[in-house]
Amino acid sequence: MSNAFSSLFRITFKFFFSKEILTLFLILSVTAAFSQKVNISGSFWDDKNGVDLKTEVYGLKDGKKVKLAETDTKNLFNFQLQTDIQALVFESAGYNVVSFPIHFVGKFGKTSSAKISINSNGGFSQYQYKDLIIFCLPSTHQNGNKYELLTVREDTIFRNMDFTILVENKISADYLLYEKSLRNNYKVVTSNSNKETLQENDFLANKGLTFVDINSYPTEILAESYLKNDLSEISVKENKAEPSIEVKNNLPYHTFGSRNLYFDQSKFELKSENRLILDSLAVYLQQKMNARINVSGYTDNVGKETLNAILAKYRTQVVANYLKNKGVDASQIDLDWENHNADSKKATEELNKFRKVVIEEIN
Repeated sequence: MSNAFSSLFRITFKFFFSKEILTLFLILSVTAAFSQKVNISGSFWDDKNGVDLKTEVYGLKDGKKVKLAETDTKNLFNFQLQTDIQALVFESAGYNVVSFPIHFVGKFGKTSSAKISINSNGGFSQYQYKDLIIFCLPSTHQNGNKYELLTVREDTIFRNMDFTILVENKISADYLLYEKSLRNNYKVVTSNSNKETLQENDFLANKGLTFVDINSYPTEILAESYLKNDLSEISVKENKAEPSIEVKNNLPYHTFGSRNLYFDQSKFELKSENRLILDSLAVYLQQKMNARINVSGYTDNVGKETLNAILAKYRTQVVANYLKNKGVDASQIDLDWENHNADSKKATEELNKFRKVVIEEIN
């Protein structure tokens, strides 16, 4: 009787012990599923003068407003964005509230990060576009890995962007979505030097900001990959075993055009949103060696003319030096800062627009 009781006790204890472990495992699994996040840094700035603003950042989750962060003494924010947040809201005293619906593509099971630059007019960086795909930097980058964005249309796949070089330079890449792009099916792919697909996610274009996890998860390496070559554009037909290939340059954009980089009064330090623009430009110039830019420094006309001339020179040189330190050849950069100042009688808001460097691509 004693042995039978002892056996029953052992079986019962084992059952309850196993049940507790199972319960704990389920709790941890559920917690992990809802604790996915991405590290976000950047700024919210005045689109008229480029000044970073004191800002509070909120998230919307199931209709409820949750405070995520506020800017530091340099008016920059840095916070962890949970993947169950459905919208980002930026609030700064004296400015209209700016909000974006947000979406997440991928597991976000590892550390990833992205830099965002939001202007007070509701656009991303210096663009007025509000719909973008943002590729979050992975926790680690393995040499030889390749990162691509593809458009899938029926039996054809087109390459939109190879952003490998941006990841290698620790720049979180973004891809602007035009109105017609919002009907597209996209595929983001990470492959290794052996042409194996490490990560592959299909998704529909959405309005707002779409954050994409490009981390690879080794247990899910796909043995078969259609990416068998260094493709720029792939055309896959049903009756062809292999895709036809057309190779093009992998540039962040087709042409740089012109950009304004704004500075604080009497300052020549680069703002965070300026660094994002220059990082992308550096990649463009290194890939397109025949491209050249003109960098022109400007100031207002408040104070001594000699000091303003020096300040315009410093602003021009700090931009040029930043690009050179990123690997851009000096022969691709022309500098100009002579007689670039505003009428001191202009209103303060107008003067702010002249505290800048203008970068233009030379045709």
